Amino acid sequence: MDLQSLQGYSRYVSLMKVVLPVGILLTLALSFGWPYILSLSKDGFVLLDMSRSDIRENHMVHPQYMSTDNKGQPYQVKAEWAKQRTETLADLTAPQGLMTVVEGDSFDLKAKNGVYDMNGKLLGLDGGVVLTSTDGYHVQTEKAQISLDTKVIEGNVYVEGEGPTGSIKGQNGFKVESRPGGKVLTLKGPSRVIINTAALKKHKGSHVE
Repeated sequence: MDLQSLQGYSRYVSLMKVVLPVGILLTLALSFGWPYILSLSKDGFVLLDMSRSDIRENHMVHPQYMSTDNKGQPYQVKAEWAKQRTETLADLTAPQGLMTVVEGDSFDLKAKNGVYDMNGKLLGLDGGVVLTSTDGYHVQTEKAQISLDTKVIEGNVYVEGEGPTGSIKGQNGFKVESRPGGKVLTLKGPSRVIINTAALKKHKGSHVE
């Protein structure tokens, strides 16, 4: 073999040392990422934080689910971790959500754990559930179910909260829903409501039943 052939072969070997590892990495990345591409719903999509390499076994790091409600208003759900149960159902660790209840009034949602149903647009929260509204209400409970489509928030266990117009306690849970006059909070079972009447006159968009 002449000198020119040896030089050409040496360049070929050097090139393969770069191309082959890159090809293997791309193949592995596609293998792990393909199930999540297939799981995207028609109404929304999922953003993944690809800056970390520990996405494996149907686990997603820092996922963000984005879609719109029945009035076309956007909402989002994100979490530290998500584990895909099915194509449309995911278990969440440290979920957080943001949704508009009525025009100009939104809720921040967070909990220790959750389940997100993409088809039903339902978010179940479990453990250390905290709901905070832009008009100053702060509600705490252990379990809550949120319809991201109709913007109804409901729970069936003890709840307590406070806001500009007073404080509440509901032994058997609560329900928050939108009505023509604004959002309405209904307490279930034995309840206690302390109302600041002076502040109530300034906040006519919220009602407690």
